[in-house]
Amino acid sequence: MSAHWITLLNALCTLLPIVAFASPATVLLPAVAECGRRRPDAPHGPIEMAPLALTTQMLQCFLFSIYALRFSMVTLFIPNLFGFVLGLIWTAMYPFKAAPVDSLRRQWKAQTSIAAATMILGAATVRTSPHVSSAIAAAVGVLMSTYPLQSMGRAYADRNPGLMGSPAMNGAMFACTTSWVIHASPLVEYDVFVLTANGAGALVQGCALLLRVAIARGGGGGTA
Repeated sequence: MSAHWITLLNALCTLLPIVAFASPATVLLPAVAECGRRRPDAPHGPIEMAPLALTTQMLQCFLFSIYALRFSMVTLFIPNLFGFVLGLIWTAMYPFKAAPVDSLRRQWKAQTSIAAATMILGAATVRTSPHVSSAIAAAVGVLMSTYPLQSMGRAYADRNPGLMGSPAMNGAMFACTTSWVIHASPLVEYDVFVLTANGAGALVQGCALLLRVAIARGGGGGTA
């Protein structure tokens, strides 16, 4: 691949993850605003998405940030540092007004506790065993980029695409993971950990977008 195309790809691999990491705002900010207008005794909140996309963003971005910093990988470091900060904000926002459902709160508590312990482990081992952080980050990255998988069956059955997050979340993550599949391939800068996480994400997010179209054509509710 020519130097011109690699420069363009590096720019996309820096910009698109930032867009993807910011995209949960399309779910959380309207949900919090709507909660503020609801009666205090309302039985359900407006958000239906599980917290997995948010907690795994926080964890994966932290682990890839310290891994990239260890090896001076600027293209990987910049978007993941941004993603960690945003993931921390999204995760902190989630339990207050955006997710009053008990089962979602339990998921948030468990996932946040596991994420905190794993971040401590990653920080403690990154100097002596940096590939521990990258391997864990790749595994968590699979969960983060494939988060619609846990809800796709129910979303189709209920004709409710909102269970998979927003269209912006699915579209931004699909574009992000696709760009990183190319970057982490042998054509540019081969990295099996990054390639694995993003390859799985591109596949699932692409399927989520197709499912949204299928639900919309079938007369499903919500925003396709």
